[in-house]
This record gives sequence, C-alpha cells and structure tokens, in this order.
Amino acid sequence: MKIKENIISAINNCSDTSILNQIYNDTLKRNDNLQKSYNDWTNQQTGEVFDLHMRSMMYEVLFDDMCMAKSSIMGKYLDTPQGSLKEDTYYLSIDAHYYKFIVTETTENGETDIFERTIKINPQFVDDKNIILHEMIHAHEHILSLVNPLLKETLIVELYKHLFPKFKDLDCIIYNHANISHNSDLAELGGYHGLLFMLKSLDLDFRCGNEPFTIFGYDYNRTFTELNLI
Repeated sequence: MKIKENIISAINNCSDTSILNQIYNDTLKRNDNLQKSYNDWTNQQTGEVFDLHMRSMMYEVLFDDMCMAKSSIMGKYLDTPQGSLKEDTYYLSIDAHYYKFIVTETTENGETDIFERTIKINPQFVDDKNIILHEMIHAHEHILSLVNPLLKETLIVELYKHLFPKFKDLDCIIYNHANISHNSDLAELGGYHGLLFMLKSLDLDFRCGNEPFTIFGYDYNRTFTELNLI
C-alpha cells in the first residue's frame, strides 16, 4: 500500500486552493507545531521528567501489539493476501506522535490529553509503573485511531482470543463493563475507558504479574472479585 505516493499524487492533482489550505492547516501546520513543542520539551526536560521519559520508552515493548510488531498477536496482519506492510514499531510509538510527559499536580493520578499530546503524572505517582502504563494505553488508543481505526477493532478481537484462556469469565466481565449506565458514570469520573482499554489493561496486568484490573484502576479489582469473575 503506497500511502505516501498516493497522497503526493492527490495533492499534485488538486487545483482547489481551499482544499490545499485545509490540508496544510489541519495536518501539516498542526504537525509542525506538535513537533516543535515536542522538541522544546526534550531540550528542557528536568532530571525527573527525563527518567520518566526513559522508563516509558522501555515500557513500549509491552505495547508490541499496539505498535504492530511482527512478533506480536497483530503481526500476522502485516502480511495478508491483500497486501503487505513493513514492520515499523517506532511509527506507532508515543514518541513518534510527539507525546510529552509532564510531572504536575492533577485531579487524577494521571491525565492524558490527546489534543495537546501530553501525559500528566501526579508527582506522588511518578515512579508508579501501573499509573504510567494506564496513561500509555490512552495514548496508544489515540495513535491507532489516527493511523487506522480498523486496527483498534482488530486488536479487540485478537486480545479477546488471547485473554479468553486466562479469564474463564471474560464474557461476563465484558458484559458488566459494557453496561451503558455504568460506563457513562465511569466516563464522567475519569474519561473514556472502552473495551479495548479494558482488554489491554488486563493483558498488561498479566504480563506484569499484577492482580487483574490493577492497571485499569477505578476499584475494578474489588468489583469483579465480589462478582466472583476473577
């Protein structure tokens, strides 16, 4: 799939100035601003933020599926009868999409702003791997949405198949999590946490040796323990 060539060809053949201005302002100019902000951030990092940034880069290996690594559960989609894609895990990393870590007082343990591309971590949780991973899921979900929303849908299927042998009541867990009233309340409390977020948090818990729903938070471990589902 020659995305770059197709885009260049479309732009070269476009004679509508208003469309070209829209492409520039909505995409190219915004990307330039994000890149400049990211470069300023890397040059002005405190020691604390630098350490946090380095740890987040080390944690990226836990997001191999969201970065479409060939060795991950998503790797098979790089090579299909319909076409092939080159493995490029950095292209889907949070650094490649100019996400910046900020240590600051927050109303929650951490906050992710997909528009400003910031991940804010409360100072008391700056060394908390689970909080950092929680926010990184939000960032990676956003990146997949930007690149191709179909990747998010496919990853839900693959994570479900991967986790089902480990959680015999996974269907019931999904049923309870997907309750519309409950999920609306959860969104008001701490933002959107959909099915992909929940499944990926369970995957990370399993990889990190945590109790289920440690990374998800919001008292989910107690809730599903009381329901005898974990």
